[in-house]
Amino acid sequence: MRRKLLRLRPYIIAAAVGTILTVDLSNQWEVPIAQLPNELHDRYVSELKADAKPAELLSLAETGNSQAQYIYALRHTAYAPAELQIKDDQKVAFSWMLKAAENRHTRAMAVVALYYARGLGVAKDETKAAEWASKAADKGQPMGYRVLGDLAKAKADAIKPVKGAADAAKQQAAREELLGEAYTQYLRGANAGDRHSLRELAKAYEVGQPGLPQNYRLAVDYYTRAATRRDGKSIRILADRYESGEKTPKDLQQAYAWRLVLIEIEDNPEDVTKLGELEKKMKLEDVQAGQELAVKLIKDLPSEASDALSRLNPGR
Repeated sequence: MRRKLLRLRPYIIAAAVGTILTVDLSNQWEVPIAQLPNELHDRYVSELKADAKPAELLSLAETGNSQAQYIYALRHTAYAPAELQIKDDQKVAFSWMLKAAENRHTRAMAVVALYYARGLGVAKDETKAAEWASKAADKGQPMGYRVLGDLAKAKADAIKPVKGAADAAKQQAAREELLGEAYTQYLRGANAGDRHSLRELAKAYEVGQPGLPQNYRLAVDYYTRAATRRDGKSIRILADRYESGEKTPKDLQQAYAWRLVLIEIEDNPEDVTKLGELEKKMKLEDVQAGQELAVKLIKDLPSEASDALSRLNPGR
């Protein structure tokens, strides 16, 4: 009997370890053990593509496939590539995005939080926005941090201490606490690559905020990181700043390069005019250097299509 037990020992240990891992995975994904095979298939085996036919997506979405629900929702927004957009319908988008979020799709959780925060396709509700953003942030979703930051910052901005008022100090302390919370969340989002969070940190370093003393160099660094992630607002700021020398050393080559990048992604006639005016103030060799830098920046920039598709194929 003892010999039989010794021979079975490896199998008993393997079964015990397998049970522990299964229970742990069930807890991490918040999925009943019986549903783990389906969840594994949806996450790692399913060949669902972002460009699937609408009918196929809808059919899968109706069966409870969270990735299909998420893609179907996003393809009803302006964020989908033009050739993949089914229809720009915020209510339909919210409805399916909420279903995906309820099915534990972490990116959908963050998007639902944003919808509630802005009142897109649903009545504005900051409490629900915070709830969904917290769930997304707990899963490490960058947009979750960004929404939490936006909510805290909005509350801080709503507090306007009146100088000399009896509660002015109390209100100022509350405001600074909320700002500290906002920038803590933005920092988390920035470290995860969220361009909105990067831009918010850049703006904070420009003027100085609690825990973020005024620092123009860091502001430019954060604007640059956001710009390289195709953030049009940050690209415009860099083009203007390098040309004027405001809050950063004047550098016409950089100004020329970023203006070319801006024209590439936004195609605004005003930027073409500004580029021509800038070129008149530059030496030929500086213009050429700016053009070469622009080529490199544009090459490293996410394309419009890939930027849009990244929303359709996010990490779960």
